[in-house]
Amino acid sequence: MSNESIKDKRIECLCQSFKTLKEAGLISTDTMYMSVPLLEETVKYYLSDMEVLKKRYSITDRIQLHKIAGLLTNAIVRVKPVVPIPDIKSFSKDSEIYANEILAIYEGLAICSEYDLEYQITKEPWFDEWFNNFIFMLHHRRHTAESLMFIFETVSRICFPNAFLDS
Repeated sequence: MSNESIKDKRIECLCQSFKTLKEAGLISTDTMYMSVPLLEETVKYYLSDMEVLKKRYSITDRIQLHKIAGLLTNAIVRVKPVVPIPDIKSFSKDSEIYANEILAIYEGLAICSEYDLEYQITKEPWFDEWFNNFIFMLHHRRHTAESLMFIFETVSRICFPNAFLDS
């Protein structure tokens, strides 16, 4: 797959995830929007990191889903394509401060599950605490793309083991 088609796919998926989060009430378009230039910068950063990862680990083919999730999560949190509407005085809820982190985590999980909506990871009894801790880490603590890959690998091995059948 060419970088241009990967770029198009990632942009389309991120726009769809943003729309899904908006419809679920997790992000309000009354106060936040997806910046197209920052979205494109996010995907460019992801593609650059992907090339470095492939060289570093001598990957000649496609990279695993949890690695894609970690790289893209890192790019979203670094570039922050979800931005406040200009002149917004306050957010309608505290979670909007973390809109990019929410988008990053949900997109990462969607990638790991191959966008399989039948598995409802968000209904697991541990999910809310894990999710809130993940948001805190992404927003307030230091992390690397590789540490994020490891988080998504761990969740994937437990929740999406079929992703590792060909490994």
